[in-house]
Amino acid sequence: MRARGWVVAGILVLSSVALGEAPKDTDPKPTPVDIKAMKDKLLVFQDKAGGTYVVFEDPEGYRAWYGTGKQLYEQIVIGRSRNGDAWSINTYAPRIPEMRPASIMKKEDGSFMKWCDGKDDALLTQLGGDKAKAVIDKYSFLTSALVRRSHMLARDDAGVYYYVDHLDAAHGGKGFRVFVGKKGAMKQMSLTDVASDSAGQVFSTKTGDLRLVKTTDPDNPKPSTKWVKGEKKTDLINLDLDVNSPVIFNDLGIYKFTGTLCDNI
Repeated sequence: MRARGWVVAGILVLSSVALGEAPKDTDPKPTPVDIKAMKDKLLVFQDKAGGTYVVFEDPEGYRAWYGTGKQLYEQIVIGRSRNGDAWSINTYAPRIPEMRPASIMKKEDGSFMKWCDGKDDALLTQLGGDKAKAVIDKYSFLTSALVRRSHMLARDDAGVYYYVDHLDAAHGGKGFRVFVGKKGAMKQMSLTDVASDSAGQVFSTKTGDLRLVKTTDPDNPKPSTKWVKGEKKTDLINLDLDVNSPVIFNDLGIYKFTGTLCDNI
């Protein structure tokens, strides 16, 4: 799910003063989706816990929405399959280990379920008639609640993590954020400037007391990351974003709400 063709090199400059600051949330909000052309093909389901699922089933592609209230967020569909009347729609679920997807599926016995790797699975009941119409007419269909993508993750030997994310392509792909701290206690830094060129990227804060340096040693093609404070340099361990998706979305405490099928695990 991520382009891996080149290695980012750059300097991340962080202010020691900024460690205690909490920048305001200015992320774009999900926007309404026009479902008029899909209404006749929408399938509506609910589970016993109050979750609502709407699926658009079409030979050209599948779309899905989910929510626990009257706001339904579009899921990021990453795969689909069909075997006779049985079908499965696979969606991005960053909280599940090993990048396994979540699924809304119709099983061979005709029953429906939400699959979350056995951790938050649910049987679904299909709504019809006036009940389905009420959902389609009165609920809000919104774009994905996940507007950000992971950019970099590293940590030191003391368990302090260094994490960078950015807005997704649909929102320009920039809007970088920087977090530093231990699991569950990450602090967002206040950025004042971001420079990006062929040599890499520079993320700057107000004073530049601390620097996170990410470079590529010509004698070692693997990227190396260092935390630099004054004359002191600390080697950091680079962590794979895909493998550590549950760490990012569960343990760091940054993403409280993702709007995905398996948000509760």
